[in-house]
Amino acid sequence: MTRDDARLVKVDTPDGPMDVFLALAGDDPHAPCAIIYMDVFGLRDELFELARAFAADGIAAVVPDLFHRLPVSRFPPANGRDVRPEPTAIEANDNTTLAMSRIDTRALVAWLDAAGANFRPKRYFAIGFCMGGRHALAAAVALPDRVSGGMSVHGGRLVTNGAESPHHLIADLKVPFHFACARDDPTCSRAHCEILQATAAESAARVTLETVDAHHGWSFPARWSYDPAAAARIHQRACAMITVDLT
Repeated sequence: MTRDDARLVKVDTPDGPMDVFLALAGDDPHAPCAIIYMDVFGLRDELFELARAFAADGIAAVVPDLFHRLPVSRFPPANGRDVRPEPTAIEANDNTTLAMSRIDTRALVAWLDAAGANFRPKRYFAIGFCMGGRHALAAAVALPDRVSGGMSVHGGRLVTNGAESPHHLIADLKVPFHFACARDDPTCSRAHCEILQATAAESAARVTLETVDAHHGWSFPARWSYDPAAAARIHQRACAMITVDLT
């Protein structure tokens, strides 16, 4: 890719400008587009490399900054089995709601549909990592006419107490969605995976779930938990879901 094919851009939202990393897929002006929902540490090279990997496979990718409403939106990744994110990152996670990310997604899709990046995606796919898993789920529910499917990759806080738990959104899905859960994940326990599986079984949409034999955060090469085989397989599954109806 050239420098113009991968860059940070500004997208206006009702709550102010939002940084978005954009990775185009060669010369295809109507390539499908993966919307990558970030983890708790915010926009950075780890996420940009995930976007570039999609672009290399012919799928444009965008990474919106879901923390753009906050005074600080980037945090150093925690790297260790028992190392927790710093308190400000946890607070940012707590304060970023699904309603906010839905606003951001609609603004981003409208900008792309208006050829803000000089291409108009033929379809979108929502994929979220860690914190982003539930935001990808919310996007797939909110925009079924534009988002053709989605995936949560080692997603966290998918099951919580109360009526606002993200897992309740599964019943409203109208597009395929896949949950790739990590083993022994403190952010998505085995009991939570069972709840997700039971809820998915009752959905009218094609909702699937697997427990990957890898630790939370397996997608990121710089992390202690990185698993290249798991990362490659889940990336390939996402690409297959994105392009399934395009051939």
